[in-house]
Amino acid sequence: MPRYLVNVAGKEFDIELEYRSERYFAVINGEEVDISSFRLGESRSILIIGGQSLEVDVRANGYDAQKTVFMKGQEITVEIEDYHLAQLRKTAGMASAGAVEKCIRAPMPGLILEVKAAAGDRIARNQPVLIVEAMKMENVIKAPADGIIKEIHVSKGTSVEKGDTLVEME
Repeated sequence: MPRYLVNVAGKEFDIELEYRSERYFAVINGEEVDISSFRLGESRSILIIGGQSLEVDVRANGYDAQKTVFMKGQEITVEIEDYHLAQLRKTAGMASAGAVEKCIRAPMPGLILEVKAAAGDRIARNQPVLIVEAMKMENVIKAPADGIIKEIHVSKGTSVEKGDTLVEME
């Protein structure tokens, strides 16, 4: 059974998860939980946990361990890490799962609609930095970590390709 260490707002959860017979069986901090899941879309699902129905939307934040969960009108940042790797990291005295990328890159081709920060600005993790239009949708590009904007490589109206460096942070 896969085991994960999940961090939500500084609180850690030890989660073992198994999928069988179209249901999830979880052990969360030693307590067994039965979960039914019904997919609504690529990232949206209905979860029934202990008789309570929740609609959740889980989005990846690039390739790191962080996910953004939208649930009950709230946006929650969650960090998910393999339990055994987390224990090794803690034993080695490492503070986090890995280094945070200091460059913000375009996640898709698009057009810069708005630049919400400037060089020298102090920004917080998840603070909106740019708005990119892609496939007639506005996508908010957020800061991956607290820091200071070193340089912005784009301006309003700039066309970008996937992987282009948009912003450098210190």
